[in-house]
Amino acid sequence: MMRIDVLLPETAEAPGDTAAGTVTLTRGRGRPAAASGSGNGGLTGNAGVRRDVNPGGRVELRVINGRPCTNRRGAAEYLNRSLHTINLVASPKQRPTTGWREPVDVQDGQEWYALDDLDAFNLAYFQAKRTARMARVHQVSLEGDPNELITAKEFRTIIRVSAGAWSKYVEKSVPAWEEDRDGYLIKPDLEEPGRRGVIRSWKRHRVEVWINKRTGSASSTGRPKQEAQPGAEG
Repeated sequence: MMRIDVLLPETAEAPGDTAAGTVTLTRGRGRPAAASGSGNGGLTGNAGVRRDVNPGGRVELRVINGRPCTNRRGAAEYLNRSLHTINLVASPKQRPTTGWREPVDVQDGQEWYALDDLDAFNLAYFQAKRTARMARVHQVSLEGDPNELITAKEFRTIIRVSAGAWSKYVEKSVPAWEEDRDGYLIKPDLEEPGRRGVIRSWKRHRVEVWINKRTGSASSTGRPKQEAQPGAEG
């Protein structure tokens, strides 16, 4: 779980302000923080959200027209995104494309966005894009004899990684392969000596299954991309 401390105004001097204290947003892995609140300000949130009031904090939260709201910096924390990303998707020029909701109000020179609008945007934009990426990953179909062996070069071409990145993946996989198990890449079906090292091959159907089970975008191995010095094709 991830805790985010949210700074509240010291006094509720205006309709959009809340009482003193710090609201702690609690977020599960892979999800935005849920709406939160506690203390004299009477903030309300989604069912099941833990509400704690602690001293200190860093993200301002206000109730405006009865709705918990935050600014762009708070939106970045709430949605677990960088401020740069939020500034891009929330810019007036990009809103017609991204679907970013209009602010509930503008106060102190800042736009204030309702937390429930941020939840809706997260589902409609960030989560939808992630689902689309994963759908592309899980729809790979390799034509040809499923038992035919394909080379390392063919393998890396299918998953669209550079020769340098491939060499790094092989390097990370070898210890597992020596123990007769899959590593960073699946264990080859055939290994033969070559002039520049070991020549490895994989059955087409095993490559297809591995690609369709991996996580990450369609242009990656499902692991963090790392460039390495060009070497043997593997």
